[in-house]
Amino acid sequence: MSHHGTICAGRMILTRYLSSSGWVEECSHQTLFDAYVDARRRCVVRGCPYALFDADTGSTVSVLTVKQCLHQYGVDGELTVG
Repeated sequence: MSHHGTICAGRMILTRYLSSSGWVEECSHQTLFDAYVDARRRCVVRGCPYALFDADTGSTVSVLTVKQCLHQYGVDGELTVG
């Protein structure tokens, strides 16, 4: 992740999650690292994909899937909600 930090240095990173009605902005962070760690946690708790966007350019910085986030926490498989 550190090589991405210079891309967004000094820029606000927006955190959005995917709902049934599209991407919903949830919060923002000053650094990419903080945004990524927070989005990874939120992704597992909410059980839906998250994306990080550069507030200045609108470009997508990262997309996190539930499966990917669980794997990073050492859990293999899918999360079933319901």
